[in-house]
Amino acid sequence: MTKVQHIYDGSAENLPEPARSRLLQTFDETQQILDKAGDILVTKLSGEMSFKYESSAPLPEMTQDERAQSICFVTRYKHLPTLKRLEIVEHKGKHHLGNVGFVRHVLNEYRSLVLNQNDSVYFAKIHSFCYRKLANKDSSKEMSVSVSHETDGDVTNTLLKMIGERNKAIKYILKNCEYDYIYNGILQHSEHKYAKRLIKEYHTGRLNHLFIKHAFLLGQIKELLWWHYYMLYNLTSPKLGPI
Repeated sequence: MTKVQHIYDGSAENLPEPARSRLLQTFDETQQILDKAGDILVTKLSGEMSFKYESSAPLPEMTQDERAQSICFVTRYKHLPTLKRLEIVEHKGKHHLGNVGFVRHVLNEYRSLVLNQNDSVYFAKIHSFCYRKLANKDSSKEMSVSVSHETDGDVTNTLLKMIGERNKAIKYILKNCEYDYIYNGILQHSEHKYAKRLIKEYHTGRLNHLFIKHAFLLGQIKELLWWHYYMLYNLTSPKLGPI
């Protein structure tokens, strides 16, 4: 996963205080969460792999709802933005987040994946679908998915372990963040319970740092969901038609 400092060119050292200390503290808080999540990721897979989808059940390989879920997730995942750089601009002696509009865009695009548990593309539902298909060894009941490595043969169980670890890493990140406040107190709703905090953090500029931290971590969650996306991309049909 990407180091959070890589989204800035290092010139934070040249920022005046207290802007410098506040930005470096934000980087440190974010990196600590990322490092702890990274410790969960033990299982590795690399090289060329192929998926095999089998079903001899009397029902369709995927239900209509499952197919719609898969299409929605693949379509959303492909276009998820990530925060790759910060723009710090100076105005009248004060430093501001120059690309705050893009940062807000990043945050808004992930809500259904990380917060809305009722949405079909919520990360835990996507993981459950993928895990169930990979773990199923009886294709007469429902679709069974296996994975073959170019040199190591069947690595289905290895992929099961890996996506399980990635799911746990996502849960750890979310547990140590405040996306409920970000979405329901600021961006998409304005719940009264967050009003006092919002006013204070807006005035002090703390809100910028919350935006930076949470937007960057969403990009790492996207990376953690890559294997889920790859599996569903190969499974999903029909593909998006032309204009």
